[in-house]
Amino acid sequence: MKSSRHIKTIIGFVCVIFSATIIGCAAVNVPLKNYKPVFTGDYSVYEGKRVYLMNFDNQANDTGILEYYSPDQKFRYSKPWVVSFGDRPPLFNDDWIHNYFWYAFRDAFTKAGMVVSDDDNPDLTAQGMWVTLLSITDVKYDVQVTVQKKDKTVITKPYTIQEPPLAEKDRNPAALEQRAYRMTNRLIGTIMKDPGFQKVLTEP
Repeated sequence: MKSSRHIKTIIGFVCVIFSATIIGCAAVNVPLKNYKPVFTGDYSVYEGKRVYLMNFDNQANDTGILEYYSPDQKFRYSKPWVVSFGDRPPLFNDDWIHNYFWYAFRDAFTKAGMVVSDDDNPDLTAQGMWVTLLSITDVKYDVQVTVQKKDKTVITKPYTIQEPPLAEKDRNPAALEQRAYRMTNRLIGTIMKDPGFQKVLTEP
């Protein structure tokens, strides 16, 4: 459903799996089903607002299609099938990095009371929004948000959130998974708190 940069061939997927094995990164699984939107502010201004959440685009050169890393390359954040080869073939997996963020934004916007449409059932009268991933690691997210109204771009703005690295003794997969979800919530919360973003999403 959600598109990204050019889809790699089967050989590309094999290379991702092979290289991850050779690198020896510890795996941190971040399945979408475990992500829960958590807000620390009042987002009632978004209640009932409509948004057409368009395709997200992964242009982050420090990620793969299926995973991102800690800066020291000791940890690889990915979906469980990359490690355990679950029941869905890689080409049909719907939980790539850009999809993870698309669904996280959808869930957060829905929790805030927004009416979210997508490519399968678009509301062409709603504000159209998409996100470009510029850099994704386990200490910093850099993204660019674009919003359109009536086919005209009204905002294109970068957003960054950063977390200090955990102490080595605290870097275990369970703690890092929860930290990844907190970072996702911080990113979405930072965007939703921005007065410029609020204005274009809530005004006619």
